[in-house]
Amino acid sequence: MGKGAKIWIQSCSAEKDGVWSVYQESVRRHARKIARPDTGIEFHGVRTTFPGIDHLESAQHLATFEVVRNAIQAERQGYAAFVMVSTIDAGHREVRELVDLPAVFITECAIHLASQLAGKFAFLTHSRTILKKMERMACGYGLGQRMVEGASLDLTYQDFRRIYEDPDPVLAAFAREARKAIERGAGILLPAGNPVNMFLLDHGMRNVGGVPVLDSFGAAVKTAELLMDLTHLGITRTASPATVEQREGVRAHYISAH
Repeated sequence: MGKGAKIWIQSCSAEKDGVWSVYQESVRRHARKIARPDTGIEFHGVRTTFPGIDHLESAQHLATFEVVRNAIQAERQGYAAFVMVSTIDAGHREVRELVDLPAVFITECAIHLASQLAGKFAFLTHSRTILKKMERMACGYGLGQRMVEGASLDLTYQDFRRIYEDPDPVLAAFAREARKAIERGAGILLPAGNPVNMFLLDHGMRNVGGVPVLDSFGAAVKTAELLMDLTHLGITRTASPATVEQREGVRAHYISAH
């Protein structure tokens, strides 16, 4: 960990959820590798992983409250940036209404960067349900016209420990499906969610047939560092639509609720 500015990394899963242990070890290892030496990276989850969090709006609603409260706490505790690494971008609007910290949301960040790096992008996901969610989000961010139909497998999050034990067939399946998206015009591939991203990184799949596979987590961390630098230059995002009184009143409810 660095001794300088600290970044609060937030997910929508519980830190003690056993299904995520391989992923959590992987993402922490990667964070230490990519962050600046003086940047501290600290990971935070939610108290419980809600069923269907990766695609159900109802589950996302439950997680979002805790995500927003954590963002407020991050600002109060002196963190320099807040990064949401769950691909559903929970709290996207709420955090920006209530917190002045530079805030990065992994899917929003990935699709904007992909649009800079390539003419067209496509998502590469572990299930069709998640793929459809990601594609709706890209359209919601106004970049649907830069997207081609993505590719997916038929896995659940319960499979992630298993696929690390026998990765080759899964890597081959991801590559096979990715080529279909490339044939549809994708110039860059966006793995979603981040466990997929880390699985591909851990096994060296950085491109498929010369088409790059974007490290969406790495992009989010480095974007947070960039936004921290820009803040020092006086370059910040637009002000919250809330008045000071409204914002402080709403923040107080988030902090006091149990």
